[in-house]
Amino acid sequence: MLSDVSTSTARPPADAVLEVLRTRSAVRHYTGDPVDDILIDRMLDAAIAAPTAANRQAWAFVAIREGINVRRVRAFAPGIIGDPSVIVVACVDRNRCAEDPGGGHSQLCLAMAVENLLLAAHAQGLGACPVSSFCGPAIGRLLELPSHVEPRFIVPIGYPAQELASPCRRNRNEVISYERWGKVTRPPARIG
Repeated sequence: MLSDVSTSTARPPADAVLEVLRTRSAVRHYTGDPVDDILIDRMLDAAIAAPTAANRQAWAFVAIREGINVRRVRAFAPGIIGDPSVIVVACVDRNRCAEDPGGGHSQLCLAMAVENLLLAAHAQGLGACPVSSFCGPAIGRLLELPSHVEPRFIVPIGYPAQELASPCRRNRNEVISYERWGKVTRPPARIG
């Protein structure tokens, strides 16, 4: 579990972490092989290690593994294309974010937690894809969510059925500026 790893003094090499960030891609088709509980726990631990506004941690997660329950969730989530082994429903806990009436902070925190979940899945050889196309009230009833817990993302997870390919990205010079908009050259490094 992540909490066990975080107490260690060993740090992953920066290149390995950056490689996980660069190579993660959306996976929508899965082999159907089961995902070990240890891997699921690591992904969930990574999710709750995400940054959170004012440390409110206004999130809740439901991990679904049983085949019948996975099929029930899929019935109300047209955004899930393949047959995942695991589904994680990422929710906002409105009781923990009452001062956020528009939901912007809680949505941002939940999105960062989902990104951590996606990266942890990829780092462990799994594939995942965030889904926002689902019927929230139906999912809430299926999962018996209390009224203050609202599903916002569904993340199907499994072993990729195809070789992963990183998606094309825009050229750096289109999206990165230095010091002011449109300046694509880096200023000289300041030493000392």
